[in-house]
Amino acid sequence: MTDYFELGRILKPQGLRGEIKLDAFTDDLSRFSYLSHVFFLSEGDYKPVEVESARVDARYAYLKLKGYDDRDAVEALRGSVLYVDRANAAKLPEGAYYICDLIGLSVLLTDGQVLGTLKDILQNGAADVYVVHTEERGVCMFPAIPGVVVEKDVDTGVIRVDAQRLEEVAVYDI
Repeated sequence: MTDYFELGRILKPQGLRGEIKLDAFTDDLSRFSYLSHVFFLSEGDYKPVEVESARVDARYAYLKLKGYDDRDAVEALRGSVLYVDRANAAKLPEGAYYICDLIGLSVLLTDGQVLGTLKDILQNGAADVYVVHTEERGVCMFPAIPGVVVEKDVDTGVIRVDAQRLEEVAVYDI
């Protein structure tokens, strides 16, 4: 499992006192209000930085990071990705998972056959779309909806899919 999650990308300095404008990779910007620190990935290591203040508007988060006190210091960070560690990440409701925890799981059919390995999750519609690499039929894509996906078990590394419903909704790309 991943210990750090991408939080957002620094777009630019905001003002003259070292505040950053962040394109957040979350749909709940209120999460920024409780962060005490964030991380930068530098030379393979995650380096913590204290968050002095945070505010949000309808689309962006604005953070003031300790040690970055002027526009020039923040300008050097433009394009950088900020991370949050798992311990401080948003708590998920029962039955919800982080995408990075699902990628790589084995996808099994309810009739016992192995479908393949989950390679990606597309989020651009009413339901997530699971992208599974199969040995026999190439790439299989299907909506991750109740009735199709019957079980997700991160601990055992398995996603179970109803074989009959899958054939009704799956799209294959060979």
